[in-house]
Parts: sequence; C-alpha cells; structure tokens
Amino acid sequence: MTLRVPKTSQTYADALLALGLARLVDRWLSQVQGWRDLFVVDAGAYYEIRVVDRREQIFPLPDPMQARYFASIARYIKSKHFAELPEERFPSRDVDKVWERVRTYANSRSSLSKKGVKGTEAEQQQLKDNEPPPEWQIVAWLGTRQMQALPTYNKIVAAWARLEQHFPQYLQAFLSLATQAEDAESVYKEWRRLAKEDGVPNTVTASQLLNPHQGKGQNQPKIASLQPSNMSNPWPIEYLKAAGLWEITFPRQTSDTKDWKVYVLAPRRIWIRDLRRVYARFARTLWRERRQDTTSLKTDITSILLFYQTWLDYSLEHANDPNVPTNPTTVVHGFYTVQFKMMSRNAYTMLNQSFLHLPEWGKDIKTQEDVQSWKHLLQEHLNVVHSIDERHSGGYDLLKEYRDFVAGGKWEAFFNFTRGYAHYLMQRLAQNQYAVQFTTNNLRRLLMTGPKRFSQILETPGFQEIAYAIRHSTVIPQFWKAQYKRQKTNEPPLYEVRYGLAAELQRKATVAEEFITALMNFLQSYNQENAQKLESTGKQRRKDVRTTAIDEIVHLIDEYGSEVVANLLIAYGYAREPRENVEETGEAPVLEENVEEHAE
Repeated sequence: MTLRVPKTSQTYADALLALGLARLVDRWLSQVQGWRDLFVVDAGAYYEIRVVDRREQIFPLPDPMQARYFASIARYIKSKHFAELPEERFPSRDVDKVWERVRTYANSRSSLSKKGVKGTEAEQQQLKDNEPPPEWQIVAWLGTRQMQALPTYNKIVAAWARLEQHFPQYLQAFLSLATQAEDAESVYKEWRRLAKEDGVPNTVTASQLLNPHQGKGQNQPKIASLQPSNMSNPWPIEYLKAAGLWEITFPRQTSDTKDWKVYVLAPRRIWIRDLRRVYARFARTLWRERRQDTTSLKTDITSILLFYQTWLDYSLEHANDPNVPTNPTTVVHGFYTVQFKMMSRNAYTMLNQSFLHLPEWGKDIKTQEDVQSWKHLLQEHLNVVHSIDERHSGGYDLLKEYRDFVAGGKWEAFFNFTRGYAHYLMQRLAQNQYAVQFTTNNLRRLLMTGPKRFSQILETPGFQEIAYAIRHSTVIPQFWKAQYKRQKTNEPPLYEVRYGLAAELQRKATVAEEFITALMNFLQSYNQENAQKLESTGKQRRKDVRTTAIDEIVHLIDEYGSEVVANLLIAYGYAREPRENVEETGEAPVLEENVEEHAE
C-alpha cells in the first residue's frame, strides 16, 4: 500500500505531516503480527509512505475497521500549568523533570571531566543512566514559556483521548487524508459527524511552530481548505504534524543570542526504522556540542556536518545491509530551518525560514575505506569551524562564507573562506594561539568532488611544487617562529615569513599577466633565499621550485584562468601535509596540539 501526502506549503509543515502519518501507520501496524517496515519517499509534489519489506515489495494495509485503540503517538508536555494528563497513562514528558535530568547529567559529566578521568565502569553506567532522552530539546523548546506554544500544542494532543469510542472510523479518516486528498470535503464531512458526537474539535489554532508559513495574508493549503480562517486548521492535520515533530525535529538554542533554531529533516528515501535509530544518535550528538560551538552561525554548519558524520557512522555499522546507503544525500535532502528570536521580554517571534542542503560530496563514498576517509575529513572541517571565534567580525564573515559553501554548494564561497582563513590562520600563529589547518589529502578529496578542472590542476606536479613553496614561506616558518618565541625550540626559524602573500596573490588574480608576474616574483625570491641560506648556514630545509614547475603553472593559467589557479594555490598552500607525509627536514605541521585537548 502507498499513501500520498501532498506538499501544500513547501515548508517543514509538509514533512511533519508526512512523518506524523507514517508514525500513526507504524503504530497501528504494530498490532498486526508480521507487519512490515515503512519507507518514506519524496516523490516531488507529494511524500509517499510505502508499506513494504526491505526489498521494497509493497504490501496492502489491513482493514482499519479492525483496529484497536492505542495511546497517542504525540506526547503531552507536562508542566506546572499542565499537570493533569488527558487520560491515564497518556504518553508525556515533564518539562521540569527533563531539565532536572539534563542538569544532573551535565554536572556528572563535568565532575568526571574535571577529575581528568573517564570514570569507573559503575560511574560510566550511572552517567549513561542519567542521560536525558534524545528528544529532550523538543520538550525544552515546546516548554519554553516565551515560545507561548504549550497551550495550543497540548490542546491538539489531548484531543486524542476522545477518539476511543469510534477509533476505527477516526483511523480510517486519518488514512483518507492520504488517499482522498483531492476530495477533502467528503473526508471532513464524516469527521465532523463523529467529532460532534465525541467532543473532538473540528479545527484548532494553527500553531506557528507547526506551520511556519501560516499567518495573516498567507495562502491556505489545499488539504486544509475547510478551515474557517487562516489562523486555524483541521484538528487531524495539526495532530499529525504534532506527532511528526518527534520523528524529524531538532531544536537548538544558540549560546550567543539565545534564539531557538529549529532544524527539520527533509526526507528523500528513508526507512522509518533507520530514521529512528539515526534520530537518537544525531540528537545526542547535537546536544553534546560545547556551548561555545552552538552560536547562531555554527549551529547551521555543525548540524549539516554532524548529520553527515552520524549517517556515515550508522552506515559503517550496517555495512552488510544493502538498504543502508553510505551516501547520506540519498536518504535526506537537508534541513528546513526556522529561527525564533526574543523580540520582547515575553515572546519569541519567528524571523527566518531557510533550507540547508546536505553537500553533494558523497556520490563517491562506496566502500568502508571511503566512509572512514570521509569521517576524518568531516572531523577536520568541524575542528576548523570550532576553532573560529564568531564573536569577532573576521570570524563571523568566515563562517558565513563556509555556511554558503556547505549548505549551498557554492565553490566561490569556499575559496572566499580559504583565502580569509589563510589570513586568520597567520594571525593566530603570530599571536601564539591555537590554530587548525586543513590537510592536503583531505582538501584534495574534497576538491575532487568539484568541477573536473580542479582535479586536473591538482594533479599537475608544477602546481604541487608551488603550493609547497607557499606553505614553506608562510605557515611553516610562522609556526617555528612562534615555537622559538615560546622557547619550545632553541633554534630560530631558518626562513623568513612571507606575510600577506595570500592577499597579494588574490589581489593580482583578476588579471592573468599581473598574477603571473606576482607569482614569478615570489618564486624567484623563494629560490634566492634558499640559495642564500645554504651558502651562509650550510642548511637547506625546503626544496627549490624547478623551472618546469613554472612552465606548468603558466600553462594551467592559460587553460583554466588565473583566478581558479590562484584560489587553489592559496587553499592548498596554506594547508598542511599529513603527519605521515612530512619530510624529515626539521619542519613540522602547524597543528602540534592534540585536537582532543580542545574539545572539552
């Protein structure tokens, strides 16, 4: 059986409705022995919910008129103002108890961290037992008084308790939403008849948390065509959206602005079983992020990178299951995002809606070795992002460029980022501050997913030689200069630091002749300094650039243009060689510190 949920708003409300219906069908089918899995597919104008086995063989639904009543699939949120449940054993979460558990867990974790130990097995088990549920941030978000969401949300959810007397008929009506969407009038006619008898509301206030598109003057969704005004929707529609929250929603409160940013997965082709397993892992990963890494910009970036990483971990563990692809972009498109900001002391207001696409990096991720390599690459990018201070204008601008790249696939934004980060990196090193670099092997792996010309340039030996010269004229001597100042070495750096080289190359890159001249001047002075140091000290710790390399780079500029060559030279030149590839020349990569020491 295939159920179809039309996309009527082009916002996350559509995904909530589809996943709410999937949650309902999944719970109903759990009553049936030998029930199958559910497969959610984005079919363009609508979402499909297929009742299938893992080979995607479709099975018919049982007769809904034989269904037995079951508890609500959307949880009621208890607080001091909503202490009474709609019915005994109604599924619920208590806001105050959840926050108490969060604080207990945080204090326990902090205590173990301060001791500098991982704790005994018993302590670790206690820590695990105290861990809050994966969806606790949904409870915190809904339960935030200034969101003013709880009265409407709980009213929607509580009405479920009134369905028991005619439950099979109500279930049939829910299913009709996905089988008779074009005939909504007849579906709601039967619904109103039953609802009047059982005291179930026909319509409820359209909560902006469930309907980010809705407000005064907005066009009405076709499936909600019976609503009397644009501020209310049919109850069954709103209930399913409330249920869908618990499947694909990840609220995050920013540490710098105290905004709530809500991330809702947009499914592409995913099994409900896999979605739930990954949901729990991803939710835990998000709230384990350090507070300083949950700023407004970083939450957008890390949500994308951490989901990518979480899915790769999951696919690695299920490598023998052909239904678990390695590429996360085959299962989800990305995230719908909405920002809620405190515009007064008493209320949050929704400001921005946007969509963050998952980057199309994973098309070549096929083997377990590929998965491991991309996990390392993603961690490297997370380390770089975490190291940038968003509070300063330079850091903020860098993160904006990186977000445009990772969420929008804009290579121009990535090169804007790498050029700016080259300057940021040199500043940090000059001030003896912690600095993280991209590695050349991971940078190459990333660039290979871009336009074909990138790979053709990177594979040219002359390009590699000149990038090496840039590296050994900037970040490497700057590192040794900082080490000497900190008295970590008794020997001053052998070579001078070329400050402003990235900015100079970028400035000249718009005109090919000027760029070639600037590059030739740099390479001439580089080789000349090598010769002078060898003559005066008898030492040479970096290689000369051959004339054939110069010829090759000029040919690349003629073929691909000076700007793309300059962008790649700066990106590659300010990256570091992996430790295993560093030659025994007395030089070293910039990142000497252990990244884990900075992750606490």
